[in-house]
Amino acid sequence: MLTIKLPQIFRVHQVPRIFWEDGIMSGYRHPKSSALDCVLSSFRMTNETVNIWTHFLPTWWGYFVWRFLVLSSSLDFCQEPYHWPLLIYLLLVCLYPFASSCAHTFSSMSARARHICYFCDYGALSLYSLGCAFAYGAYAMPDHWVSGVLHRYFVPAAAFNSFVCTSLSCYSRFPELEHPRLSKVLRTAAFVYPFLYDNIPLFYRLLFCFWSNCAWNEAVAGYCYHLLFALLTGFLFASHLPERLAPGRFDFIGHSHQLFHICAVLGTHFQLEAILCDVCSRRAWLRGRLPTPGLPGTFGTAGLALLGNAAIIGAFTAALPQAP
Repeated sequence: MLTIKLPQIFRVHQVPRIFWEDGIMSGYRHPKSSALDCVLSSFRMTNETVNIWTHFLPTWWGYFVWRFLVLSSSLDFCQEPYHWPLLIYLLLVCLYPFASSCAHTFSSMSARARHICYFCDYGALSLYSLGCAFAYGAYAMPDHWVSGVLHRYFVPAAAFNSFVCTSLSCYSRFPELEHPRLSKVLRTAAFVYPFLYDNIPLFYRLLFCFWSNCAWNEAVAGYCYHLLFALLTGFLFASHLPERLAPGRFDFIGHSHQLFHICAVLGTHFQLEAILCDVCSRRAWLRGRLPTPGLPGTFGTAGLALLGNAAIIGAFTAALPQAP
């Protein structure tokens, strides 16, 4: 009879420092696990198990892929250019949680593999920020910004931002041991910057709506919830609460990265529903004022951004042997 032995888990001082997490004292996997051990570890309780499943389940066994399939059956993504920015956004929404889940699954194979896994995770998050820009630029831009200077350059600038985000976040892993605070600041800035840029149209729409007492519709409500969960996500990422206050008490369940994942998924859910509301409610108005999206400005830009980010990840991967 075939028996499978689940991988052993360790305390913090039993693994190299590069694997340590703030406030997490136990539940670490072997720092040279095999790929099979990494997969098996997702079925026993470690300090990464909930991280793995909180992004894998909502993506591939839950909401996002199911929502994409339902929309694919009701919207013509192939023949209707109006929906191309939405298609790019949906694909990248499915990509970033899956990349995160894979990174948490296989990051204990070695120190080098850990870096590469998170390089890919950061690249997927950067591309997700570009997907947000595609959706906001196509459907959520304030009325009197449509066809303006910011609108024309909104997506190309977001593509450039994705290169900056991936470069800065990947670089932040190099000084992680010697200068952990600098590393954290760089990584946080790498994701705050594109978030602030992408959400300029939302900030304006919401502030204008509050000032002018405009109608409170589903899109406005969805964007408010999205921003609320985004702020919670950023706070949890930067603060490492609650485990920093009680090291060892939240090693397996309840630490900040798990809560970070849950808030990120909920924020993306509300963002998606708000975008879909704008797609439907503003369609006639937008189509009368904007040119039809073309392949170069949609899939061409997304493809170049994908290749550029892959090249950045490859360059940092090649630099790993020279890293301290």
